[in-house]
Order: sequence, then structure tokens, then C-alpha cells
Amino acid sequence: MKKIIALGLTLPLLAACVSSDLKSSANGKLEQWTTFDGKTVPMAKMGDKQSLVYFFRERGAFEGPAVNVFIDGDYFASILDGSYRGSLVCSTGEKLLPTFSHKDRFAARDTGIDYNFVSGTTEYIKILLNDKNQPIFQRVSESEGKNAIQNLRRVSQTLSRVKNNGLCDQPVLGKLTLESGSLFAFNRFDYNNMLPKGREEIKALGQKINSDKFKITSLKILGYTDPMGSESYNLTLSKRRAETVKQALLSSGVKAKIDLIGLGEKNLLVRDCLQRFPHDRKQRMLCNQPNRRVEVVVYGYQK
Repeated sequence: MKKIIALGLTLPLLAACVSSDLKSSANGKLEQWTTFDGKTVPMAKMGDKQSLVYFFRERGAFEGPAVNVFIDGDYFASILDGSYRGSLVCSTGEKLLPTFSHKDRFAARDTGIDYNFVSGTTEYIKILLNDKNQPIFQRVSESEGKNAIQNLRRVSQTLSRVKNNGLCDQPVLGKLTLESGSLFAFNRFDYNNMLPKGREEIKALGQKINSDKFKITSLKILGYTDPMGSESYNLTLSKRRAETVKQALLSSGVKAKIDLIGLGEKNLLVRDCLQRFPHDRKQRMLCNQPNRRVEVVVYGYQK
């Protein structure tokens, strides 16, 4: 993984203050840089190890300058208020980072969160602010994402530095999300206390992985929790649940290499449960149910 600390890019900063720029090209002619255009990503160029990902910022969602998006340490785009931009990215393990444009601040490109996308699919990521007023990503459904970008403009004022498909690793064959509510009792994580429904889901996944239809190269298990409780406790709980799912997959006969990571309360799917139910713990727990989950990412090929 790259270890790069770089100054915030000068070029992305233009996104917050201009609608176009004039620049001299090699032949001496002036070329025009347009802030917004109507072009789309050419799907025909998608490689077998790639996914198409749209990053968008809804109009009036929050105040602040352009949000710079980095993909695996490489600058991609500066997303303005009411705009979006799509990119073909490697489907496996890309680190995605959003950060406000700032002329006096360093951009730590090696930070961010790993995202895995199923090869050949289209994903949508909304840019929001966290409780510290810093930009964060939230994956949304295809229907929500499609509806959102129809009313937004595509930004095009900066050049992407994201590398092409030739540097991608193995493709993502599929991803299964297991809700912790069907895997474990509340706050439990051990194999002996895994619920019957969870055992059946993992057994079915193991059978698919062992099928002759697929050539599985490896798996990655990611554990998540809701934001209730301390950050350190949630990190430990999410890792232990990921370890238990790994144990269950091995018990079902899976031979592929399995990596795991506990991410705690990162990558929340629902972010407003506390605001919606500040005095109703039961409703807040129900609201947070999608956040308590384990994701199994399967790498490989269909025979």
C-alpha cells in the first residue's frame, strides 16, 4: 500500500472558485477547461477486474469547498456542491478517501477505507459530513444513486490520476452481507452462540464456494458494528465476529485463503439513528440493525 504524504493539490482548488480556466497547450494554443459537462463513463472500456463507481454530492447537502476524492492514493476528482463524477476502478480492495480542498493543509493519501466492488457492476457513493464536519462516503442503493445523479451535473475541471485496469488484481466474484442479527445474539460473537439462521447462511455460502462452477482464489471477511458503545470495543467486537465467520466457513469445508479485518463503526449504512430516536433505545437498535453486519468478499473466476 502506498505511503504518500503530499500537499493538497493546487489544481483541485480551482474547483471551488471558477467555472472554467484557460491553459496553454504544447502547440501554443489555448485549451479550455470546463467545470461541468454531460459526458458519461464509457462502459465498453470496463475490464473484467473493474467496477464503475459514481461519487456524488447532493445540492445543498452541506457547506464547504470542493471535496477531493482519492482512489488508492491517486487523485481522482474534486466534487462540487450539486455534482458527481464516475470512474472505472479496480473492484478489489481500493482505498477511497474524501477530503476537503485546502491550500494550507496536507492530504494524507495513504489513509481511507478499503472498498470492494463486484466486478462488472455499477456502484454509487454519496458524500456526507460526519459529526466532526468532515467529508465521508456512504454507499447507497442503485435506485437511490441513479435518481440522485439525474439531477446533478458532472464535474470535469480536473484530470484524474487514477491508474488503469492493467494494475488491478484479482476480480471480485461476489459479496455476501450477513446481518449480525441473524448470526449472533446481541453483543455476542463466539461460534457456540451463532444462531441457526446464520449457520445455514454460511453453510450455503460454503457450498457455493466449493462448487465446480467457480475458481476461488481467496476470501476477505469484514466485520462491522453500529456506533453504539466505544470505538475500541466496537473494533474488537467486529474483529471477533469476523473471526467466527471465518471459523464457520473453514468448518464448512472452504479451502481458499481467508483474510479478515474488523472495522468497527466505520462505513455505516445508516447514520441518523441517534438523531431520529434520541430517547428510544429499542427503536435506535432496530434502526442500527443494517450497520451490524459481516461482509464476505469472494475473489475468483467463474469457470
